[in-house]
Amino acid sequence: MHILATIVPAEINNVYVFLILGSLSAMLVAVAKAGFGGSIGMLAYPVMLYAFGGDAFLAAGTQLPLLIASDIPALVRWWRKWNGHAVRMLLPGALAGIGLAWWALWMLIGDGRTAEQVKVAKAQANGVLLLLVGVIALAFVSLQVIRYLRRRALAFRPVPWQGAVAGGLTGVCSMLANAGGPITTMFLLPQEMPKGMYVATTVLLYAVINEVKIAPFWHLGMMTPHTLWAGLLLLPAAVAGTFLGLYLHDRVGQKQFNGIAYSLLFLAGIDMVHKGVRILWFS
Repeated sequence: MHILATIVPAEINNVYVFLILGSLSAMLVAVAKAGFGGSIGMLAYPVMLYAFGGDAFLAAGTQLPLLIASDIPALVRWWRKWNGHAVRMLLPGALAGIGLAWWALWMLIGDGRTAEQVKVAKAQANGVLLLLVGVIALAFVSLQVIRYLRRRALAFRPVPWQGAVAGGLTGVCSMLANAGGPITTMFLLPQEMPKGMYVATTVLLYAVINEVKIAPFWHLGMMTPHTLWAGLLLLPAAVAGTFLGLYLHDRVGQKQFNGIAYSLLFLAGIDMVHKGVRILWFS
């Protein structure tokens, strides 16, 4: 365990907690990509946050390589089963959103600042990210409850500006916290796609988005050699999650599987909002 402590980021206080929660997060990511779209995967980032003791930057940087690793088998499984029109509507806005979030973070923690200023800025940004992901999580769960109570899909056929807005928000949230899934889900689910097409569409969209994020993450210091080592330790869980997702896709009902995740996500969202508000209030 001493060897592990030397290769993972120094900010990780408890390697055992990191391995347990980080592996769970990696497995959730892979299960979502392989068989259930973005819904279950939304729970993965809050779990990774807990693995890192609430450090949003390192959690996002460690999770990104795992997302990319999970994209590859998911693309093979769902190749050409996606809705190309939906991807084309979302992708341009998503790329613009990534660029906007990159610029905003660079203005916050970039060059020309003292170590103390960077420390304070990162703490404030960390609070904002916690608050953002918490609010998104609660909003996403609320949406699912509303859809369940209505007992019918909110069918609509989006126009280009709606795709641009949803894509932009997806890109911003994905760049800030790997948390674009709920926005994408809110855009895609009401279109009443078949389950397989929905999963394939999210797989293709995020395969592109995740590759694009490598340069900004590295430039901002969110992804480092230490986070790559940390991600490598969690890779076996991601592989197991891929096989589990493929197995569960045709064997477990989406409603039952999502119900557990939504309940946990709701609790995690409340906790993250609380932590984010405390950080911003005291900073």
